[in-house]
Amino acid sequence: MAKEKWYINESELDDYQVNIVRRNLQSSFIVKGCAGSGKTVLALWRAKEIAETGEDDYLIIVFTKSLKQFIKDGINEIGVDESKVMYHWEWKKAGMPSANYIIVDEVQDFDTEELSQLKRAAKKHLILFGDSAQQLYKNIPNKGTMLTMEGIQMHTGIPMENLVINHRLPKKIARIAEKVTTSNDPLENRCNKEGVDKPRLVRCSSFETQLDYIMEVIEAQDFTDVGILFSTNTEVDRAYGYFQKHNCDVEKKSGYGAGSMDLDFTTENPKLMTYHSAKGLQFEAVFIPECIVQRENDRNPLYVALTRTYRDLFVLHSNGLSSFIDKIDKNLFEIHNEVPAFSGNNNDLPF
Repeated sequence: MAKEKWYINESELDDYQVNIVRRNLQSSFIVKGCAGSGKTVLALWRAKEIAETGEDDYLIIVFTKSLKQFIKDGINEIGVDESKVMYHWEWKKAGMPSANYIIVDEVQDFDTEELSQLKRAAKKHLILFGDSAQQLYKNIPNKGTMLTMEGIQMHTGIPMENLVINHRLPKKIARIAEKVTTSNDPLENRCNKEGVDKPRLVRCSSFETQLDYIMEVIEAQDFTDVGILFSTNTEVDRAYGYFQKHNCDVEKKSGYGAGSMDLDFTTENPKLMTYHSAKGLQFEAVFIPECIVQRENDRNPLYVALTRTYRDLFVLHSNGLSSFIDKIDKNLFEIHNEVPAFSGNNNDLPF
């Protein structure tokens, strides 16, 4: 299956997106929208509109390096100057340069001090995009006070617009994801496609057999746009080593500094990363191995992981299952017990 483009042409914008695109260029505003509602696309469209007026003093700031790499094709397609796009740490390392227009994506993960820094950097207008349900860094050490989108509106004094329609997520998967978040957002009602298959809930005998299952499914289904998402960098590294040992071409994003690795989104290699690194990304198929997270701080990251796919979702576990998933009505899943398959002679996949 060909990779589904995440950016959209102007003719494909929905009515809520059109309202934002048509806003007065001489204004600051906030856009609140669920996963898959097109926030990143609109951030790029706003930058393009600014540039078309002859204004060259603008910056787009995204939260993660992975997201900057992921949107590179959209940056080029829409026609935005790639040098104007920075990820947050890159911006801070450069001395937090100012610009007439500062456009920020994933603003829910900036604390109040960082919001103030961004506001000071915007010489004319500050434009913010985000979603409280995808806030990942609340209660993290060395992170300041985190706000909901409504709190960000009060903190900055900037008016807020809302996006309503989810263009990415199938309803079959949204029914699962909306039960994980505490945002009370009726995610299913926002989605405009039903989807084909229910999310698969797969039990295997070990972490390694989960990875074996993933390799077999990718080959059997001929998936070419795959995200394999883990709760920790340790699991990313462990899985990467296992896939390499079995001569599987995969890429990983884990860690920081000299030992970190980047992702090339122009390849068809499966991408391994944490739930946090997957924020803002999308894939044809998403696999969530060793889905056992239990802490309240893991709720939103798991929600992010569950909402990354535009087609198929596989949740895998061995000894135990995340309470966030376990409490969901199992009729919403397609259940597979692969323990007999990998301990006996029956290796049939459920396709």
